[in-house]
Amino acid sequence: MSLESEDSEPHPDLDASLKTQDKPIIDAFSHAEHQVLLTTEVAEKVELSDRQVRRRLKDLASRDILGTRKPGRDRLWWLKRDVREPITSQYPLLRFARDRTSVQLLLVGLGIGVVALVLVPIASFTYAHTVSPPLITRETLLEGGLLASMLASGFLIAAVAAAAIGWVFRYYNVELPFQDSP
Repeated sequence: MSLESEDSEPHPDLDASLKTQDKPIIDAFSHAEHQVLLTTEVAEKVELSDRQVRRRLKDLASRDILGTRKPGRDRLWWLKRDVREPITSQYPLLRFARDRTSVQLLLVGLGIGVVALVLVPIASFTYAHTVSPPLITRETLLEGGLLASMLASGFLIAAVAAAAIGWVFRYYNVELPFQDSP
């Protein structure tokens, strides 16, 4: 492996996760007491080496996200424009749902269950009072409600199974090849 100068472009496989470190660097500016930071201050906040942080800061400056100036020995960095946080950082429950299949299955099951809760009572009412609903037959309405309740049950069972399997994998520290590491 060859050494590279500080200003050269990094080798593609030197630091594969480097791009994922932009968010903590931007957060360091957002949560700082003052808006202008030194490279070492940013490195302390994100717990990375000065070299890694300097590389990320230069990249962010080249993308016109950060401003920089070197009035003396140390280089100063600041957010050049407002950087919008993704919605998942503003609402942690969305991030939780995005990252867990069991929660996604549960939400789908609950949504379909709500449909079943609407269709089945309407179908029951039309049968009990011999009312014919417009645009649809009573049988179709009842079948739709029953199908929705079966689908909802299936999704809820799958959600419980996915949560249990995920817990077992975490308990035994099983890493899957397609699983993102936290």
